[in-house]
Amino acid sequence: MIEKIFNIRVGRRRFLAGSAAIAASALPSPLIKSASAQEFAGKQIRVLTWSDATGQAAVKNIMKTFEAKTGAKVIADLTGTTSDMIAKIKASASKPQFDVVILSGFGADALSEAGLLEKPDTSAIANLSRVDSKYQTGANGHGIGYFLWSDGLIYNTKHYPTPPKSYDVIWDPANDGKIVLPTPDNLNALELIMVAVKAAGGDLKNPDPGFELLKKLKGKSLAIATNSNQIADLFRSDAVNAAAVMSPLQFSTFIPKPEFNISGTYDLTEGFFVDLQYMVVPKGHPGDAATVNAFLNHALDPVVQGKMAEEVWYGPINQDAILSDKAKKSPFIPSPEVIKERANRLDSGFLASVREDWIQRYTDAVM
Repeated sequence: MIEKIFNIRVGRRRFLAGSAAIAASALPSPLIKSASAQEFAGKQIRVLTWSDATGQAAVKNIMKTFEAKTGAKVIADLTGTTSDMIAKIKASASKPQFDVVILSGFGADALSEAGLLEKPDTSAIANLSRVDSKYQTGANGHGIGYFLWSDGLIYNTKHYPTPPKSYDVIWDPANDGKIVLPTPDNLNALELIMVAVKAAGGDLKNPDPGFELLKKLKGKSLAIATNSNQIADLFRSDAVNAAAVMSPLQFSTFIPKPEFNISGTYDLTEGFFVDLQYMVVPKGHPGDAATVNAFLNHALDPVVQGKMAEEVWYGPINQDAILSDKAKKSPFIPSPEVIKERANRLDSGFLASVREDWIQRYTDAVM
């Protein structure tokens, strides 16, 4: 029943419905053009994104290489959260300052609903032709797919020398008092509900069995948390054996260090969850439109997608993404093939409609 439970689409902190873009492969060849050396010399665009490791990687692997390739100048404006980005775009709506914003799904959706975004010219983004239609666009056509954030199972390498194959380790009596669950207001909690619903034989219209199964976790968790530093310390002290649903990306600075006893897996019977992040273009942006389109296309370049995946463990969406041998061997970088076969996306509209109820029921069940 995994298809019945999981094979629907979702975004991350708020849930998005995707809309298919026009495949560039279907366009007349004169419309498909790649940016050439110094083609945009003298042009300038401003890009807003995160200040964390993913944003720093975007500066290095996308913005700097775009400058070198085209002669354009890219000004990076890095900030803390998607909510900060939403606030900046809303505050500058009367006099737009940014040409591209790279952000989580809920941010793209919020800005689209506020009427603050342009719909990009997909015919000018040739690399979209190599992106699965599920990941090409979203936010009512205002967002261009960027990368996938992936959620799976985090486990203690001392307790599990080989990765567990199912989320059911969360309910294993041997792990009583040694698990970490996500906080109710986090998307990971809703993902855990979906896992429980499937495991209990329920479905979206009848999630009650899943909540009954979640009740078996009451008093069984050592912590209900999402702070990666706090959780990593619990693994280092050997206080916990597993945490779910959570992303290995959150623990990328700890997993390489053996003393933390922490690792993660997407190779699960139930599959793993993905959130599509987006690139959006604010309405009335100051920069040259052709330069903006070339930048969006460059971010989807197969080499760029491979570099970003290796550096910050993103899931590449270009099906031709060029991954190094090291990246191909990494269990933390889902390949385009694995994404196609195992990734679960959930329905944004549905989860938005049940979010408040499910959060309360999850809270009652596990806390």
